[in-house]
Amino acid sequence: MAVSLAFGAALAEWRGMRRGSSAIATRYLLALLALAWLPVARAGLVVGADALRLPGLEMTGIEAALVADPQGAPRLRLHAARATVPALGWKDVGVRLDVAVRRLDGDRWQLDGGLALQGAPGQALRDGYVVLLADPGNDTLAVTVGQSAASLRAAMPLDQPNHAQLTLTRLPLAWLQGVLAAAWPEGRLGGGRADGNIALDLLDDGVRATGDLAIGAAGFDSRSGAVAGQALGLSARVGFDSTGDGTRIDVDGRVRGGELLLGSLYAKLPSRPARLDVQARLRHGRVEIQRLRYDDGDALALNGSLALDADGNLTALDLDRFDAHLPAAYARYGQGWLAAMGYPDLRTAGRLGGSVALRDGEPVRLQLRASAVDVVDAQGRIALGGLDGGIDWEARAARPPTTLAWRDIRLYRVPLGAGQMRLQGRDGQLQTVAPVQVPLLQGTLDLQSLALRPAASAPGRVALSLAVAGVDMPALCRALGWPEFQGKLGGAIPSLRYVDDRVELAGGLSLNVFDGFVDVTDLSVQHPFGDVPVLDADIALRDIDLEKLTGVFDVGKITGRMDGRIAGLKLLQWSPVAFDAELHADRGGRISQRAVKSLTEIGGGGFVAGLQARVLKLFDSFGYRRIGLSCVLRDNVCRMGGVDSGNDGYTIVEGRGLPYIKVVGHQQQVDWPVLVARVKAAASGSAPVIQ
Repeated sequence: MAVSLAFGAALAEWRGMRRGSSAIATRYLLALLALAWLPVARAGLVVGADALRLPGLEMTGIEAALVADPQGAPRLRLHAARATVPALGWKDVGVRLDVAVRRLDGDRWQLDGGLALQGAPGQALRDGYVVLLADPGNDTLAVTVGQSAASLRAAMPLDQPNHAQLTLTRLPLAWLQGVLAAAWPEGRLGGGRADGNIALDLLDDGVRATGDLAIGAAGFDSRSGAVAGQALGLSARVGFDSTGDGTRIDVDGRVRGGELLLGSLYAKLPSRPARLDVQARLRHGRVEIQRLRYDDGDALALNGSLALDADGNLTALDLDRFDAHLPAAYARYGQGWLAAMGYPDLRTAGRLGGSVALRDGEPVRLQLRASAVDVVDAQGRIALGGLDGGIDWEARAARPPTTLAWRDIRLYRVPLGAGQMRLQGRDGQLQTVAPVQVPLLQGTLDLQSLALRPAASAPGRVALSLAVAGVDMPALCRALGWPEFQGKLGGAIPSLRYVDDRVELAGGLSLNVFDGFVDVTDLSVQHPFGDVPVLDADIALRDIDLEKLTGVFDVGKITGRMDGRIAGLKLLQWSPVAFDAELHADRGGRISQRAVKSLTEIGGGGFVAGLQARVLKLFDSFGYRRIGLSCVLRDNVCRMGGVDSGNDGYTIVEGRGLPYIKVVGHQQQVDWPVLVARVKAAASGSAPVIQ
């Protein structure tokens, strides 16, 4: 009975302790161990307590039993309904302990046996073990817990158990999910293991830890998916401090392998070690990396800072210095980001450096230096060769002029020659100091003005005006894969804007072709360099020389002048999906027999003649009064029309004089692919022969 009262009194005193009385608690623990060697313990002793509080540990719903094993040795069996360990972020974890109690030489004690936890993060110690060695003579307590190959050893003074030296061996990172959740509620740990030695202090207002840590195959992510890492390796000196406002983390070491996602920034880390120095602060779900130093040798080096909000969005980025060597930097750090922008496969070379600052996704500073930079899009949309020089821009400051030069540029297979421009940042813009003239297919492209507003909220990200003169049409046609025709191309774009991945033509574009004019208005291109560009425009044709036009497309010869329009033109991936087109020549002229056949084939009809059809083939050409053809394309079907319509069809060619002809189209609804095939057949000379 005396032993039972002593044991119960000890537990009651333990339950009433306040944090900070760790030395007293340890003495009571040793007293309880001593009870195990009293004779009555071998007869069995069961006690219970509502709560047990120690520094860094609280247990409730406790039942403890001292029993004897078959050999008569004492065992301690303890069950706690709920255990809370704030340092590990554990809350309401069930505990079952079944250990042998041994008294070693002198006053040293050892407990060893099974330890099973229920509800611990990462399923930690579901079927584990514990070894506790208490040595009052040397004032030390050592506790080792583990499961399979994983273990955690803690050594601490008996009179100061809130300070411990930890040794981690193949410890699953998932076991530390509670630690991460306390500092970063949105974060989740996946795979990976940790080895190392850590000095841990459990303080009244948090946890402080420093040491050396090696992590392999680490994985983590945020609930939003905006921040993630996979198969990461780290060997570093680390620090952890949650005693102030938020949690501070310091890492100074080397990373190796794996993938990392921070908002829109994606990196594929090298297989060899890269230097990393980070000082981060976690507060209210936000991540502030106050110091970021990274050196990947032959690929990328940078110094700076960044911040992410609770959803993982990049709210601030300051790269005070970066130095990228291409193509290695592109392959490891730029490819994923550029692929998301529609450029999944680029060939790169050269060196790029400078500094960048962003706020809420908008640039506030952009200073770049390029040396022999080459960028080629594998899809043929853009190529840039021999870029040298730099740009210097800040949102709220004027900067000195810089020079940017290039060897060649190619836009959709159209080559531009070498050139250079002087740029200056002022009033939130980066603008040309003087006009720029660039060779273009035996002619010139005159860039009269260029103004860039790097800030995304600006009304026009890019605005420019340009003109082309003397461009060789055969060379342009070859570059674009068109049928060749003679002449020179000239025109002007008085105002063009680029904003939100959309090109908008303000005013109009006027081209002088086929001795006439093509006027383009309301032109816009959405995603011009993306996978699915969308073009919208209205086109007017004025006074086009039909003889020159038909001479190019090999559909037969027609003389005269043509006017027309293509309203509401929409191209998807450069293929027509909608328009309202009407072409007419109503000033008369001559049309060859082959041209008659071509128009007959396109209209899917026949002809009405004043003479027998077999007589018509004796004539090479015919006079006409009017020619007209229209098509309204919707839903992949073309509604056809001509100079006039009736119940029997529509007139395409209205003749004049003798021999008189009239070409009539009978199919007013034609599938667009069928009409395209007819035009190609007519242009190839394979249209049916009129009999």
